[in-house]
Amino acid sequence: MNIFTKSLTILALVVSGTGAQAACNDASSATIAASIAHGHAFVKHSAEFVHGVVIDGLPFPDPTIGDADAFGTFIRGILDAPTASKGLVNDRSAYWATPTGTVVIVNLNVDDCGTAFRPNSGMEYYDNLQ
Repeated sequence: MNIFTKSLTILALVVSGTGAQAACNDASSATIAASIAHGHAFVKHSAEFVHGVVIDGLPFPDPTIGDADAFGTFIRGILDAPTASKGLVNDRSAYWATPTGTVVIVNLNVDDCGTAFRPNSGMEYYDNLQ
């Protein structure tokens, strides 16, 4: 199944009323990352991903992430090779990236499959997720 076919399958699951859980649960890390990036996460948190912006004492070390597609690529990198990861309650999982101070939360119960941001309290935020 190519990415186009997989995307159509996921879209069909969402439209057919089987819900966000089916769409997010059956998706690859690339599809989940793209869904998160094109959901609320980039609109709400893009200012955190500007080169040099300091959060919890850590300047964002990467070049500025300028659009949702680039944000999706960034999120996929964290999903595929996190510094730490853990399961959470309510069909959620958390992924932490120490180099950028970023948390990705995959949530099977929402249409955009989750969120990604740089929490003000850094890894302490990740550690306290349940």
